[in-house]
Amino acid sequence: MTFRSVQCMTASVTALVAALACPPAFAAATGAGPQTASAARFIDPLDAPAEAAVSPATRPMTAVASAGQRLVGVGQRGVIVVSDDHGQHWRQVASPVQSDLTAITFPTATEGWAVGHDGVILHTSNGGTSWTKQLDGRISNERFVAYYRAAVARGDANAAVSQTYLKQEENNAKAGPSLPYLDVWFDDASHGYAVGSFGSIAVTSDGGKTWQPGLEHIDNPDFLNLNAIRGVGGEVYIAGERGTVFKLDRASGQFKRLQSGYTGSFFGIVGNDKRLFAFGLRGTVYQSTDRGASWQKADTGTDSTLNGATVLGDGRIVICGSRAMLLVADPVSGVFQRVSADTPMLFAGIAADGADRVALGGSSGMSVEAIGARR
Repeated sequence: MTFRSVQCMTASVTALVAALACPPAFAAATGAGPQTASAARFIDPLDAPAEAAVSPATRPMTAVASAGQRLVGVGQRGVIVVSDDHGQHWRQVASPVQSDLTAITFPTATEGWAVGHDGVILHTSNGGTSWTKQLDGRISNERFVAYYRAAVARGDANAAVSQTYLKQEENNAKAGPSLPYLDVWFDDASHGYAVGSFGSIAVTSDGGKTWQPGLEHIDNPDFLNLNAIRGVGGEVYIAGERGTVFKLDRASGQFKRLQSGYTGSFFGIVGNDKRLFAFGLRGTVYQSTDRGASWQKADTGTDSTLNGATVLGDGRIVICGSRAMLLVADPVSGVFQRVSADTPMLFAGIAADGADRVALGGSSGMSVEAIGARR
């Protein structure tokens, strides 16, 4: 495993927890630890449903989303939890995999997608009550390589470019089905994207019935890690390593690179019609008031790594960090106010729960925090 693959996986709390704890299944999957009888009995996480947990909402959780009035969280070893009372109580629902899940999105109250390690993409059509697997790394390795082999075989004007994409997909496939998708976003119930390590991007226009590779749709010749994708103010943006931000040109269907001026990693992107925020390592936030044409570094007053963000019902932006810390930005001025959370843990994912509350997923599970009314 290369440094870059480890770096991209730091966006997932689950990978860190698994690496530190190094339980038998993780050791068998990675080759860590002594080879024992348990390794011989190892079952691929793609082939086993998530196990029932005694207290599922206290397991490490990496992402949370709103599905109408319901909150849905995902996390380590495929665990998925839901709450129908604003986070007071959580219950586990069946998940078809034990792969660590990293991100979740609901374009409607019923249709949702979750992604994670091993190239997993899961889908629900009933607001998170039940889930099915649409894609995994074994399927995509075969199909995505075949997709670009066919493009090369056609010998059209873009054959040389297709050969580059083919080589990248072949390199990704050499690692087996292990590479993660780090984020997922849907424009509506049909059109969506999953993005991840080594520039991986999958695209669907039929609600995930079919997924295709999308390397040719993004200006990412170095195949940099793509850590986040979001729709903001009618535009679609991708944030990644080396300060990269891409913006979808809807006319051409291409994600074009923007110049942020930052050289570190962005782990997320959020905003509204007036202001765009890209955030990441050591409390770094860059903001733009012209849809990404120019960027300025914001003063956050923290060096805590920032992992997730959401927009409250009253328009305020909330970004969560790794030290039980929340940054709340005024939607017009962009000025940040630091809020200390009541729950002491590393926050990885966040979703709005009304005008002044957020649901959070992190190293100690799920929690709900009150932000307070807008001043």
